This record gives sequence, C-alpha cells and structure tokens, in this order.
Amino acid sequence: MSLNYSFAQAVEETVPPPIPKAWAWRDQYLLDPIEGPVVDLSQGFPGTAPHESVLTALSEAAKQGPVAKYGAILGSPALREAVAEEMRVLYRMKRPVNGLASGPGVTAPDVAITAGGNMAFLVTLMALCPPNASSVLLPMPNYFSHAMTLSLQSVMPIHLACDPEDNFYPSLPAARAYLESAGNDAGNKVKPRMILLINPSNPTGSIMGPELLKEWYELAREYKVALVVDETYRDFVEGETEDLRGVPHKLFEEADWRSTFISLGSFSKSYRIPGYRLGTITGSPMLLRRLETICDCVQICAPQVAQVALPPLLPSLRPDLLTASHALAHRRALFREIISTVPGWKIESSGGYFAYVSFPSEYLSASSSLGLKRKRLGSEDVAKGLAVKAGVVVLPGNFSMPDLEDDEVWEGVVGGQKLREDRWLRFAVANVDDETIKKVGPRLRRFNEIMGMS
Repeated sequence: MSLNYSFAQAVEETVPPPIPKAWAWRDQYLLDPIEGPVVDLSQGFPGTAPHESVLTALSEAAKQGPVAKYGAILGSPALREAVAEEMRVLYRMKRPVNGLASGPGVTAPDVAITAGGNMAFLVTLMALCPPNASSVLLPMPNYFSHAMTLSLQSVMPIHLACDPEDNFYPSLPAARAYLESAGNDAGNKVKPRMILLINPSNPTGSIMGPELLKEWYELAREYKVALVVDETYRDFVEGETEDLRGVPHKLFEEADWRSTFISLGSFSKSYRIPGYRLGTITGSPMLLRRLETICDCVQICAPQVAQVALPPLLPSLRPDLLTASHALAHRRALFREIISTVPGWKIESSGGYFAYVSFPSEYLSASSSLGLKRKRLGSEDVAKGLAVKAGVVVLPGNFSMPDLEDDEVWEGVVGGQKLREDRWLRFAVANVDDETIKKVGPRLRRFNEIMGMS
C-alpha cells in the first residue's frame, strides 16, 4: 500500500519498541508450553495491586465531575505540595522555613506533575536540548526508552560504557574527558547539555550511593550541564534500618542544587498505578516555567483522577512503600540464591526492579543447539531461545545498546569492548511472586541441557 505522505526521518531512524519483540517470543512458546506456564520477566511493572485505600480513593475521585475537566498544566497544587512533603520525608529534609524555592530542600514550586515518567523525561529533554545541536551523556547499557527519545528528538547520545567488573557503574573519567574536549572544540555545533543517569538503574539494577552521585553532580556543575537523574525506583533503596527506606542521595541538601540537578520520578512503581500515568519533575522554578509551555502543547495536564485521589493519602502510604521495598529486597535475595545454584549463570548487578545476569560462556559457541549457524551467539539469540524453549521471557542486553555491528559508534566508546561481548540479560523480578521466581532455577538448568551443558 502506498501513502500520499512521508514520515519524519527521526522516526524512521529510531528503533521500534523492544518489549513487543520479547512478547512475540513468549507467544511462540505458548503454542507449545512444554516446560509449564510462561515465566514472564521481561517488563518492569508492579506485580501487586495498589493499596486498597488507593483503589477506593481512585473510585471515589472518578465520580467527581471536576476530574473530567482540564487541570493545572504542571499539576494540582495539592499534589505538588504532597509530593514535596513525601520527598522531604524520603530524603530526611526539613521543611524550608519560608516555603520559597531557594536554598536546600524541596518545595511545591520545585515540583511539576506529568503524564508519566517517560513524559517527564521527554519534556525535560525538549526544554534543554535543541535538536541537531545537543548531546546527552548516556550510560550504556541504557534504558531503551531514553535512547529512543533522544533519537526522536535528534539529540546525540554520548555513550558512557558501564564497567561489568565494577557493578556496571558508568565511567566518570570518560565523562570528564568528553566534556573537556567538547568545551575546547569551538567549531563543534553539537554541545553537551545533559548528563542522564538512572538510580537505581534500568536495566542493570546498579545503585550509585550518595558519594558517587555527588561526584557526578560536581562534574555537571563544573562543566555547566544539567544532571538529570531518573529516580523512578528510588523508593526501593534499602535503608540503614528495617523501619526506614534508604536515602537515595543528598543532592537536595546542596544550597544551589536547582542550578544543576533535575530529578525525575514516577507514581507507577512506588504506588503501583502505571495505568494512571503520573510522573514528576523536581527542579528549578525557572525550568518549570519553560516546561509549562511545552506541557501545555503535549499533555495540557496530567490525568486528573489520581491527582484528586492521592494528595491526602500519601502520608498514610509510607508503611506500604516500606513493605513493598522489603518484599522486593527479599525477592532479589531469593533470585540471587536461585541463580547461584545454576551452573554458568551469574548476577552481575541488581537493585530496584532488576537483575542483570550473565549467561554461561559455553552458550557463545552453541548456535547449533538453537538451530542456528552462527560463529557466536549474542544476548538476543539466548533470550529468544530461553523464551521459546524454556518459557522464561527476559530482555537481552543488546536492546540497551547501540547496534553491535556499528563499528563507527563503538569505536568512539571508551571501554566499550567489554560490553560489546553482549553477555547479559535483564531479569525484571518485581512483576511476579516468589513462587514464580522459584521456577526460574529449574528452567535455566533445563536450558543448560538444551544448550549442550552437562
């Protein structure tokens, strides 16, 4: 079929969403589920329903006439204040005496509400990064949606290789070297505008502590670029005691944090309402004024039902957040214990919703076991085989990296050769219960047999 219109080049050059590809492998297994029910660990979403009080409040809010109308562009004042208060609790901050958006701490004028966490990143990128003239320092492996958004906006990613031997942390020296060289190249039309981190990480689960994040903050401040941290999984950092969630960082204690730091958040994971699409941006009110212009064009306002339902509830949900964090920590520990019993498999990093796992080196030369004729198997081959033959659906590491055949891109990545070995799979452990996790061990052992390991 021919069309009388054409498509934007940026869209044509952006890879399609990867999750449907993994689901296609799942569906192929379901045609003959020889190993039993499918174990789908491909997508990071909550595995349990929202708290009962949230469900009740959402139901009641939906009956109110005003929720069918447009709301405030940057979110309801009540929700913005409630989010600021919850951030003060999580980060152990005092309420600013004058309530003004200045100095240490977070206030309601620092907070904007968006239609989900991905929207929070998109509008922040639009505000900071002119197309075809901007670069963003992006750790690799990356969250594929971030890479896709950069591509759609014609913003150049500067890939920072994460070290598999150092908890998949991105390289600070490599970031400094790029920022230094970019600053000295007066003729370069593409300027660095942002360092983008996810903490805890998606896909690796790696968690940067407060001291390491402070180093990234100081680097961004030195070179006058924004430090944008996607903190979608911040409520799942383990605390120093059983009755406290962990403090993700101390950047909000900096008197001038608004000049450099931008925090992105989400209600999807912590409050288990991904379908209601609520995200947050915490940053300078000067930024938020620009975001208001963008948001009015792309969302007008975030969905109203949850904005009405949640503000009075958030303080009462703190115990639920702690319970969910403990349950997830237990599941990660259980998963680690199970993986340790399967020959050749190893968890390289974990945290938040994810574990990043290396598969046996014996697989690399076992293409015939999957009916393939390859010199070397990669993560996508292994992930597809694991799904189709053993019913365990995960995401391959190559979904979070540039095309492995693109020599030009990889030659410019310091430390990239380790990652180009393509030995890792992302397991999402939050969307299933413990009994489902226990099925992973026998399935992996069975897959080892299929791949020719005794």
